[in-house]
Amino acid sequence: MKRFLLACLIVCAQFALSGSRVLGSEMLLKDYAEQGMIPPVVHPSQTEPRSLLGVADDVMVVNSDYLGTKPQTSTKYPIVLLHGFLGWDKVFFIDYFFHVRAALEADGFTVYTPQVNPVASIETRAKELGPLLDRILKETGAPKLNLIAHSMGGLDARYLIGHGYGDKIASLTTVGTPHHGTPVPNEVFGVLGTKSPLFKAFEFLAAGLIGQGGMKPADLSLKECLWNLSASFLEDYFNPNYPDDPNVYYQSYAGVSSITGFKTGDILDALLVPFIPAFRIGTRSDGLVPLESAHWGRFRGIVSADHVNLVGQLLGITSSRYDHVKFYKKIAWDLVDMGY
Repeated sequence: MKRFLLACLIVCAQFALSGSRVLGSEMLLKDYAEQGMIPPVVHPSQTEPRSLLGVADDVMVVNSDYLGTKPQTSTKYPIVLLHGFLGWDKVFFIDYFFHVRAALEADGFTVYTPQVNPVASIETRAKELGPLLDRILKETGAPKLNLIAHSMGGLDARYLIGHGYGDKIASLTTVGTPHHGTPVPNEVFGVLGTKSPLFKAFEFLAAGLIGQGGMKPADLSLKECLWNLSASFLEDYFNPNYPDDPNVYYQSYAGVSSITGFKTGDILDALLVPFIPAFRIGTRSDGLVPLESAHWGRFRGIVSADHVNLVGQLLGITSSRYDHVKFYKKIAWDLVDMGY
C-alpha cells in the first residue's frame, strides 16, 4: 500500500511541477494519429447546481429513510458486482465494494464479485469477464444476471452485452461510469506525455499490489485504459457501436463532490485533488467522472460521494449524507420490486 501511495505522490508531483502544460487532447491526438484512430475531441458538458447555498437540491441523502421497506424476497436473478479501473475482488482484508457483498448476502441475495484485469482496455477486461459470468450462470442455474457496475465496469458490461450477452443479462446498473468520457486522460497525457516511465512504474506497482504476485506488469496497459476512458474514444467510437440492447434494463447513478464540500455535501478525497484542473469551472463531478457522463439509461439520481466513496472507499469512510451500504441495498431492493 505504501508503494502504491508513493506512486500516486510521484504523479501528483509531476502535475505540480510541470511548468509548461501541453494541452492533453493535443498530445493524445498526436500519439494516436499514426494509428488512424482519431475522432474529434469531445468535451463533457457543464451543469450547474440548482441551489445557491448549501447542498444542491438534486443531491439525495442516503440513510435509513432512503431505504424504504425491505422486500420479502431476493432478486429473481443473482447480483454481480463489477469493479472499475484499478479494481479488485479483495486485497488483504479490503473488498472493493466495501462490506457490500456481505450486507447483501445477509439480506438473502446471491452475490458475486468477479475480478478482471485492473488496468487494461475495455475489450481486454470484457473478454476476461465473459467466462466468469458464464461460470456464475452455470453454478447458479440462473438464466440471467443482474449486473451492478462501478466506473469502468459499466463499460465492460456494455461491451459484453453488445457481443452476445444481451440474453444473459437482465439488468445493468452503473454507478459513476464515464459513459460519455472523462477529461482526466487528456490531463494525464498532457502533463506526463505519452512516453513517461511513470506509466510502466504504475503498471509494476498495480501488478504487485492488486495482483499480489499473480499478475505480470506486461499484462497491464495504463495508456490503453486511459484512452478507452476518454471522451473522444467513447463518444465517437464506443457509444455508436454499442447501443443498448432492448432486452436489458439500464439504469444509472452519479456522485458529486468538491474540494470544500460546497453544494455537494462531500469533500473530495485527497487522492483525487490532482485531477481538479482537468474539469472546467462549474462542472459537477465525482472527481473523476462528470455528472452528465454518468447518465445512461434511466437516470436514478445523484449522491454525495466522490468516485472512491461510491464503493465505500477508503475503508468505509464516506460523507454523513451517503451510506454506501444502504445505497447498494436500495439498488438490490428496487431490482426485486421491478421483477429482476
